[in-house]
Amino acid sequence: MASLSTSAQCSTSDSACRNSPRQMKQVRPKLPLLKILQAAGAQGDIFTVTEVMHYLGQYITMKQLYDPREQHMVYCGGDLLGELLGCQSFSVKDPSPLYAMLRKNLVALTTATAGD
Repeated sequence: MASLSTSAQCSTSDSACRNSPRQMKQVRPKLPLLKILQAAGAQGDIFTVTEVMHYLGQYITMKQLYDPREQHMVYCGGDLLGELLGCQSFSVKDPSPLYAMLRKNLVALTTATAGD
């Protein structure tokens, strides 16, 4: 399956996705998204955006929601992920529905790093 890359996943205007040298952004998923992450093996309820993307990829792979011939296509209709996204499918080449869902379902937390 095509992986959900974290390098271009969030624009700089997405507060849950920005990092600064002195702060590490962590997020708390709302319950429906947290259930998806936990189904993929996540533990706890606070994550980095990179971790959220990792577990979403694991979930998609585990549930085999991707098209085996066109692995960039994710078919999530009839799944909790599709309910959260509000769509039947999306392409990881244009993940805007995924990012819109993350903006609605992640609460940004700021954790100061050591040395402050």
